[in-house]
Amino acid sequence: MNRKDILLAEKIIEEIRGHRTSSMLIFNTNFTQVGKTNLMLLKGFLDIEKDSGLFVVLDRPHQYMSYLLRMHDVSQKNLWFIDAVTHTSGLERKKSDNVNFLEGPFHIERLIDTIEFHGKDPTGGFLPIEKVDFFIMDNIATILNYNNMDKVEEFIKSMCKFHEKHPHILGCVTIDKESNPELNEVLIEYFDYMVDIEKIKKEVDV
Repeated sequence: MNRKDILLAEKIIEEIRGHRTSSMLIFNTNFTQVGKTNLMLLKGFLDIEKDSGLFVVLDRPHQYMSYLLRMHDVSQKNLWFIDAVTHTSGLERKKSDNVNFLEGPFHIERLIDTIEFHGKDPTGGFLPIEKVDFFIMDNIATILNYNNMDKVEEFIKSMCKFHEKHPHILGCVTIDKESNPELNEVLIEYFDYMVDIEKIKKEVDV
């Protein structure tokens, strides 16, 4: 990770800090940059802020993001993955693994219940709810490939209720609003604030 990437992560965190305990945040970026945006978010939360959190995998198996984090020397000590992609592979979580597998993106309505259940089970090794500082969904538009908009809206409502119940946890989703205008309108209705990643990038480029 070069100096420009680190500066971008710092700028994103600077933008977030005023919204840590009161908001659910949308991160708008070009669809080709969703992966990098999530990498910058994780760099900011895990290494700059020294936070602990959850990364929900909807687009690619968790091993892909884990590999990117290792490659860019980002600590995963305080990160837990929830993988909704790998359910068909037959992989099972080992006790030492920092991942839980969701049944699949067709069952997105079970995600919040999964977090609540595992976060309150002291024997499962999952990150306890009280120690979770952030909750990132890697590319929320992906779930429209498996669920209709009504189901997705219900899921977004459940995210907001989860945040109301656990206000110390900052909820984050990434989206390309130009490519997903209908979903973006739903997110704007329920979430509190949008961070424009492309605008921040221009500030870093100056």
